[in-house]
This record gives sequence, C-alpha cells and structure tokens, in this order.
Amino acid sequence: MLPHSLRARLTLWYTALLTGMLIFLGVAALILLDRGLRENIDASLKSVAVSIAESVRRPSRQGRDLGAALEALLRRGPADRFFRLLDPFGRPDPRVVPRSRMRFPLSREAQQNAQQGRETYQTITLPEVAASPVRLLTLPVRERGRMIHLIQVAMSLESAEMARSRFLLVLLGLIPLALGGSGVGGWLLARRALAPVDAMVDAAREIEAEDLSRRIETADSNDELDRLATVLNDMLARLERSFTAVRHFSADAAHELRTPLTILKGEIEVALRSPPAEDEYRRVLTSCLEEVDRLSTLVADLLFLARSDSGNVHISQAPVSLTSVLHDAGATLQALAETSHKALVFSAATDVWTQGSASMLFRLIFNLGENAIKYTPDGGSVELTLEQAEGMAKLCVKDTGPGIAPEEQKHIFDRFYRGDPARSRGGTGLGLALTRSIVLAHDGQISVNSILGKGSCFIVQLPLVPQDTPRTEQEDGEGEGQRVGGEPVR
Repeated sequence: MLPHSLRARLTLWYTALLTGMLIFLGVAALILLDRGLRENIDASLKSVAVSIAESVRRPSRQGRDLGAALEALLRRGPADRFFRLLDPFGRPDPRVVPRSRMRFPLSREAQQNAQQGRETYQTITLPEVAASPVRLLTLPVRERGRMIHLIQVAMSLESAEMARSRFLLVLLGLIPLALGGSGVGGWLLARRALAPVDAMVDAAREIEAEDLSRRIETADSNDELDRLATVLNDMLARLERSFTAVRHFSADAAHELRTPLTILKGEIEVALRSPPAEDEYRRVLTSCLEEVDRLSTLVADLLFLARSDSGNVHISQAPVSLTSVLHDAGATLQALAETSHKALVFSAATDVWTQGSASMLFRLIFNLGENAIKYTPDGGSVELTLEQAEGMAKLCVKDTGPGIAPEEQKHIFDRFYRGDPARSRGGTGLGLALTRSIVLAHDGQISVNSILGKGSCFIVQLPLVPQDTPRTEQEDGEGEGQRVGGEPVR
C-alpha cells in the first residue's frame, strides 16, 4: 500500500523510476561491453590469421622454415592464442608443428564458407582449456583463385569473461549506493519542493469565515505552486465577496421584511383600538394587502433565485412577440417616468418574436426600465429600443444616469451585490440578478456598457423564433412573472 504522505510517495516513485533506469542502463552497458570485447577478440584473431596467411605464402621465396616463422610470429602476440595450418581437405600441414597439441573442430559450415572464400567465427568449448569457451576463426588461404590452406586461430574467452564479471560486480555494488543516495536526495528535494504547500496549509488553517481578508503569500515565481496560491487567493476573494454580500443581504432583507411587518402591526393595532367603522377597516385591509404583496414579491424573488441556482426554472415555451411585450412594459414605465420628471422613449421593430414566457419577459423589460428611471436624475431621459441584429433579438435600455464604475460592472449581476450608489436607495440587491436569471432561462445574453458621468446601456440578446414556427396569440401577462416586486438594484 502506498504511503499517505505526498512527500513519501514522490520519493518512492522517484526512487522506483531511477531504479528502472539504472537497471536498463546497466543491462545495456553490459551488453555493449560484451559485444565490444568479442569484436576486439575477433579483430585480433583475424589480424593473426592474416599474418599467418602472409607467412604461408612467403617461405619458399625467403628460404626460411615455415614452422619457425609462424612460431616467431606468435611469440610477438598474447600467449593464449593457438593456431593450426590445414590443407584444403582439413588435414594438418606436416610442415608446421604448432606449440599446442590442441585440436580444433572443423565444422561443415566452416568448410562451406571456406570454399566460398569467407572466414567463419565460432564460439566453442574445449576440454583442454578449462571450462572457459574459446573463440575460433577459420580463414581460407587462396592463391590464383583456389584454396591452398585453411588457418584456424583460437583464443580463450577467459579474460573477456573476467572483465565482464568485474564490470557486473562493480555495477551491482554501485546501484544500491546510487539508489540510497537518490532516495535521500529525492526526499530532500520533495521536502524542499513541497515546503510552500505546507506554508499554504498553515495559512489556510488560520483563515476563518469571520475573517476572510487574509491571503496566502506568493513568491511571484509563476510556477505551479505559485499559480495554485494565486487561484486559492482568488477563491478566498470570491468567498469574501460572497460572505460580505450575504451579510449585507441579511441586514437589508431583515430591514425590507421588518418595514412591511411593522406597518402591518401598526395598522392592525390602530384598527383594533379604533371604534368599528367600515371605511376604516377597508383602509386598513387595503394597506395590509399592499404590504402582504410586498412580502410575497420578496419571497417570490428569493424562491426564483433559489430555483435558478438549482437549475429548476421551468418556463412556458411558446412564441412571444417581444414587440408587444415592449409596448405593454413601455406604457407602464411611461407613467413612472412622468411621475419622476424623466423622459421615456421606446421603439420596437415590427414582428420580433422569441421563445419563452411573456410574463417573465415583461418583468425583464420592466426591471431594466425601472432601474434606468430610478438612477436617472430629474430631467434626464431613458430610451428602450428593440431590433433584430445578427439573427438575435436585441433589446437596449439606455439612460443618462451617473454610470457604473468599471470595477463594479463585472459584479452588478452578482447575487446580493450593490454598488455604492445603490446603498442610499435601499433594496435587496436582487433586481439585476433576477433579470440575468430570466435572460439565461431564455438562452439569452445580457451585458452592460457604461461610462461614469455619461450613463449606462444594458443590452439583452435573445434567440429569434424560426420563421416556420407556428405563432399563437400573446399570453395575457398575468402570473408570478407579471408582478414586479422589490426595488430595482444596481
């Protein structure tokens, strides 16, 4: 079973990998050494055989004894070389009496190769030479196109085997030392490499939900651990924003809930203390109903966002005329704009259809329009336009308000987020989050372009209904989506 420590696992894997590499390299080196030794022996045998062949061709011209000449030649070489001079039929030449009485076998393969003028190398075992094998070369001596002699030169492989054995012993002795050193070095390297991780763990343990402002230190090395620390810091920043937003939301929601509940309680207490009167009861009940509507709208908003988080938002899928929805919402917003002394202009291209829920799309347009009216100063203007662009229905809500700071633009659609301008205006921070959820539920996109001091423009893009889709009558707009509750929040 692998150890639980990452440092120990890294050391184990590193040592195992190095072990495999050392074994592979050791086997490869042993094979290359053995091949090199054999090639050297073969080259030495051939050199001796060629020299003997030259001596065989010269005795009659030099008047020297052939046996003496070959003995003199071999005395200049290693003592473990042996030779025989044979006639073309494989019989010993009587002119040469070798210093060793060793008899080398002449195989059929060597005879056939000799007839074709090729030498033959063989590794054989002879009882006369201990237990070590012997390397044997059979070389034909040719003159005027015919074979006149066969030369056999042999050399014991004992020295090669001893060299290979010594190399193997050295290799087996060094591998454990190398593995021990690599294991210790791997442990130290892993400890040094994972030291920043331990520092991150210690820092993360000290960070609590009550104080998420602390961050993990980074070394600005841009390596994997530094990027991990950066990601963790980004996550902590998001958590801090979320916790802060939830705290603000809890306070704001408590305030929003307390206000209508206080009004309800006061109205009911006044009604109970007052003498029975039908008009007074009607007024109290009407006021209570308005506050209940506010509470219902707030609860419905929270429920919709919760369903949106879990992906359980189900909307009716039917062709909807955005042109009609914009005119309906524009008529309602017109009265609101006149009351607050602002100009409202809305225009829509004819026959712009999308798929979805008319009541939710009404709320989408109304929320954006009401939001723009609320943050536009007296005497300003709000413009709503609807058109078709690049195969999409494009809704633009433009105002001449104070604008949104660049650092706030990426957060305005976050749940519970409110920029500084909104804090003095109340609200729960749900308006734009709800709007974004409605857009996403209709497979659309929403974005904002804003310049401080010059106003903002919210852009919504929704997919168009294909031309061949049957279109039904516009739904009446009643239902949960039609009721626009809560304060628009930016």
